[in-house]
Amino acid sequence: MHFRLIFAVNAFLLILFSGVAQVHALPVGAPSRTLDAGGFSLTGLIGYTDMEVDDRDVSSKSFFLKGAFGGAGGITPYFKLGFADLEAGSFEGSLDFGYGGGVLLDIFTQRSGREFRVSLDTQVNWVESSEGSDSRDLFEGQLALFGSTKSGGTQTYGGFAASFLKLDSTDENGKGHLFFGIDYFMDFNFFFNAEAHFFGESALILGVGYLF
Repeated sequence: MHFRLIFAVNAFLLILFSGVAQVHALPVGAPSRTLDAGGFSLTGLIGYTDMEVDDRDVSSKSFFLKGAFGGAGGITPYFKLGFADLEAGSFEGSLDFGYGGGVLLDIFTQRSGREFRVSLDTQVNWVESSEGSDSRDLFEGQLALFGSTKSGGTQTYGGFAASFLKLDSTDENGKGHLFFGIDYFMDFNFFFNAEAHFFGESALILGVGYLF
């Protein structure tokens, strides 16, 4: 427990102070809690992001499928496959293939009374967007520290994320943002997700998923 806490805090501070911004929003939820060992979830996500990178207005639409696996010890690895575009200045890229993955880790859990968790989410994502013969390769990474609480079928969560991107051969750009979201679980294993990013980037991500 102490080792995982020390590792999580140090990793978060390393990214936070390294000054390394994302274009396509990287959601933390859907779901925001780790899965029980052996569990699996599948979620469809649609998102829109608008922000400034190097004094340029940049926007992106994304459509991704996220699969998460319940591991031992409060660890949930996941993968993402889908499509995203990129608009920056005069460049208006089309929807192209994207993929990525990450790990969600609980560093503190209180189960007595109202459930409360402190979690760390780290993920990376690759997208290529093209306009005619011109294409852009985008690499994104994000590290998020957040708290979540569960009441009935509703889990709310919020925290801070440090993110970075590398577009083609340009230098890495980065900043932080706040986020807030809700997972709503239904009795027959379906769940819905909504997540917003602000103060650093403007983004809205909506999702629907199923717990197996």
